Amino acid sequence: MCGRIGFDLRPGQLAARFPGFRIPEDLPPRYNVAPTMPILALDPAVKTAAYYRWGLDGNSSTGHFNIREETAADNPRYRRLPPVIIPVSHFYEWSGRQPMKIARADGEPLLIAGLRGHWEGLPAVTMITTEARGAIVPFHHRMPVLLEEAELIAAPVSQLLNDVRNEGPELLNEPAELQLRLLG
Repeated sequence: MCGRIGFDLRPGQLAARFPGFRIPEDLPPRYNVAPTMPILALDPAVKTAAYYRWGLDGNSSTGHFNIREETAADNPRYRRLPPVIIPVSHFYEWSGRQPMKIARADGEPLLIAGLRGHWEGLPAVTMITTEARGAIVPFHHRMPVLLEEAELIAAPVSQLLNDVRNEGPELLNEPAELQLRLLG
């Protein structure tokens, strides 16, 4: 599953990867983005990047923030939705209460497959998920559909990430308790 992401990409990084796309110049870093919050998505049909609410109309307060790829392929409601590309620096999974940052080993952005729809009439997106593989398997049985093959790495980060109200680069710090074990 993918219920939390981080975004620390520069406009130049995205412009180099997506020439011809209109990309906002102000892309503030975000380290603890959860469903219902705005996330950046690229619409290949109009070559534009914009912020969308994360989570489509659904039965819960967060909406459908993830859609299984088999559901997206089989359900007429989702087959009609236009595809988007959701660029992120990383996403998080948990091992118990310990958050793990999942990122590309080469440091490049992760490009996640998504769909564009609505939440109560407002533009919104959802991420498509698939069976977990590689570094994700120990943490969850699902993972985002990545549009590029890449080696993924998992690293423990601060437990401050467990509270969605926390924000900032310190969330990526190695947990203090792990640092103490390494020193002791």
